[in-house]
Amino acid sequence: MKNIKKFIREAIFALEAEIETVREKPSTEILFNGKQLKSRSVEYYDYSFECHQPAIRFAEEIKATMDEKSLTIHPVSFEDKTAVLRFPDNVGDEISQVHLEWENDFVLKRTLSEIMKLSDEDADVEQRLKRLFLPKSESVPSDQPVVQDGNRNAAQLDAIEKAMQRRTLFIWGPPGTGKTDTLGYIIANYLKQGKSVLFASNTNRAVDVGLLSALNAVRELSVQVQPGKISRFGETALDSDELEPYQFDIQNEKIVEERKQEAGEWIELMRKREKLLRSVEKRFKKGKKPTSNQELELKLIEQKIKDSGGIEKLEERIQELSSIKERRELRKKQLVATTLAKVCTSDLFHDLDFDAVVVDESSMANLPYLMVLASHVKWHMVVVGDPMQLPPIALTAEKEAREFLERDIFTTVSGAENSEQLFSWHDKNPEFTSFFDTQYRLESSLADVISTVFYEGRLKTGKVKQASLNQLNDRAFHLVDTSKYGPFLEQKKGERGFKPINMVHQEVVERLMKNMEGRGIFMEQVGIIVPFRSVVYDLRNRLYNAGIRNVEVGTIHTFQGREKDYIIFDTVMSGEQQHGRQRHYSVRPLDEQKNGLSVPRLLNVAFSRSRRELVVIADMNHIQKVYGNKFLGRLLNRMR
Repeated sequence: MKNIKKFIREAIFALEAEIETVREKPSTEILFNGKQLKSRSVEYYDYSFECHQPAIRFAEEIKATMDEKSLTIHPVSFEDKTAVLRFPDNVGDEISQVHLEWENDFVLKRTLSEIMKLSDEDADVEQRLKRLFLPKSESVPSDQPVVQDGNRNAAQLDAIEKAMQRRTLFIWGPPGTGKTDTLGYIIANYLKQGKSVLFASNTNRAVDVGLLSALNAVRELSVQVQPGKISRFGETALDSDELEPYQFDIQNEKIVEERKQEAGEWIELMRKREKLLRSVEKRFKKGKKPTSNQELELKLIEQKIKDSGGIEKLEERIQELSSIKERRELRKKQLVATTLAKVCTSDLFHDLDFDAVVVDESSMANLPYLMVLASHVKWHMVVVGDPMQLPPIALTAEKEAREFLERDIFTTVSGAENSEQLFSWHDKNPEFTSFFDTQYRLESSLADVISTVFYEGRLKTGKVKQASLNQLNDRAFHLVDTSKYGPFLEQKKGERGFKPINMVHQEVVERLMKNMEGRGIFMEQVGIIVPFRSVVYDLRNRLYNAGIRNVEVGTIHTFQGREKDYIIFDTVMSGEQQHGRQRHYSVRPLDEQKNGLSVPRLLNVAFSRSRRELVVIADMNHIQKVYGNKFLGRLLNRMR
């Protein structure tokens, strides 16, 4: 790899190109069924929406369009897939639909600022970055034995031991292999050794899940951590009572309340002194001396103030007790759990180092994020992810910048261009790599297909198979071939970009959902995955109008790191109707000739989100014509 200084310059160039693109191509979203929240203010009106774009909270201002009327609005909060947006006007108790557009460059600009600082740092920071990008078999002396719950398999235990011993460790964990549980025990072992830990991931949900796992491991292993030393920094995504006491803001509020009570005694003392001095002054003005009680009380107050260091010291103490310095409080923590974006954007992390940094879902993180994280590491960096899952995404059309931002850490460090080269890198570097080879989530029939196609047959199943409500031929996956229904593709009229519509597939999805409802399956258990965002909106509307509620519809990226009992994956594509004939062509998300290693990663995510059943909807006539010898065609033919 090139030297670190040059790597930093490439990161700066890539971020600048991405920022320019983001400004030219604002983020967009369509939200439905907004509800006005009660407020005493007459200057603004807040509305609550279900929203699947957490990045909206970073928008400085948003252009909102409803019924050809445009307003400038601002984000208030984003929690549990609920966005609260502030409107300058009262547009009614409910908003049926609103189109949003905003520049989403806040995180990018702050990350760029952090990367530019790295170029000016000393040799120690450069060495930290080298340990990430040019790992060696460096060890950390430790005479403390590793502790665990007795339920870790050989690969997981091996990873825990390496995490304690190595400066850098890459953990490759396919879906359902117990990454999160094992991360919890890695963090608990660091805490047991008295080390400070920063745990970070891409999404608030992943951070919450990882922190809960760490808390569970701390309890299981009886690790002693002082109260208030574990903190969740930033917004939580899970509605968990267990997480509430660990939220940084709530912890600080509690400290302020406790300090106010302590400060209250001194404030009352100063108030009494002031009142007493005014009374004495009034007596002097009338030519009278202070009473003996006044003299005694004043003497006692002055002595108490003197014992506290004097008036100035006491006023300083009251000021200190009445406020809180967040940076100082964050430095006191032994475990901080937060998102990658928060580390890059919050000033509180400036010059803050940790003994260990653990990054989950790192294969989705862009390299500048990980460079910033690596700059905070003193001893251990544990990088966890699956290079056969989704890589980072970029918007810029600048070729070099896009390639840089869409490279994941595993393929960057290994130099691999395919799964075979990734496994070769792992096999040659057992000192600082671990591969979790046993999965416990997927049904064995589907797991066998995924293992063979994506993981060279190395992925074993260690789970007893559960019975499904509707298994065909005792399999947990089914292929619905729509070619017999004569599907064809249309394009949305008057829309820019590629906005495909496949009405036959939409009808098949609706019928499947009604069939599943009829079998007693709750819609909350079902996830529908499609390759294109425009189709997400179309399906949401269709299902809502058909009375099918509470089913989650999203792109493959939406479901990264997520699970549902039942997954429907609609490939959407068929021949497009043009001048009375059908034209067949491939699209970037499904064609490795256009999208390289991203295609198997995308398909791997789509195929591995189900706990019980996977249903794939595909026009096999179209698949054979366009993708027959490509990855998608081979995969679907194997399913058949």
